[in-house]
Amino acid sequence: MQTNLYADTIKETKDPFTELLLTISEVIFSDPFQKEEIEIRKRLLETNQAEIRDLRVRLKNSLRSHSIHKDSFLKEIPNRFEWEKDLEQFGNLGGLLWKDNLGTIFQWGDWSDFYEDGFSKNKIRLEGQVPSFSYDGGTIYFFIRNPPGSFPIHFDFIGWEAYFYAFGDEGSLRYTNDFTLDPSERLGEFRKNFDAIRIKIPGSQLFQTNDLTIFLVPGKPKPIYYIFLFLRFILVAWTILLFLYIVRMSFSFPKNHLPDDRVPLS
Repeated sequence: MQTNLYADTIKETKDPFTELLLTISEVIFSDPFQKEEIEIRKRLLETNQAEIRDLRVRLKNSLRSHSIHKDSFLKEIPNRFEWEKDLEQFGNLGGLLWKDNLGTIFQWGDWSDFYEDGFSKNKIRLEGQVPSFSYDGGTIYFFIRNPPGSFPIHFDFIGWEAYFYAFGDEGSLRYTNDFTLDPSERLGEFRKNFDAIRIKIPGSQLFQTNDLTIFLVPGKPKPIYYIFLFLRFILVAWTILLFLYIVRMSFSFPKNHLPDDRVPLS
């Protein structure tokens, strides 16, 4: 309680004018690459979550429409084949794994990159990060992989143009705005080349966002960035002048003005 009271006291004693200056400085002089980095992180995370959510809904609908149940799944071979054909129509489905306490019920796609010791199917290396949902007494895991040559999103930013490369946990390229890169590029190969990129382009970053490994390479400032910087400076300066003018008008009175309760001497 004492710590919270002290923190509140410090917060209340901050100079409002100082906070205003800090806010103005951040708006005008902040690094555009940092803003772009925040925007890229946000949009990649939102896009990835939306794609996972939509694919989870489609998989659940597919299970229900084909009446897939654990007890009869291995016995009903024709129904199983029909379901596998349906899974092949999911363009962004990289793999599906159905497990229960006894082991693997069904596996579709290449999961070798997700197992700790090769293709043993004993334990998923990234089980806590792989999207999943419970179904019929077991758990269905799945992962997303883009179709060959597909780039689902492209961000255009005003001012700077940073390049980003987002790889999934299975090592395939998920998102990028660099269309000169071979879409078959793997995470391990790009990670090796990224060391040279870091030396050549300072500020290049590598970070994790959920099941994505993201490489960010800053671009070069374009003339339009400086135009918008000038416009922001003019806008903030105009706001300050307007504020000072309003304050001045509020506290200024005409010299011949007298309060109503005073009677002039005759």
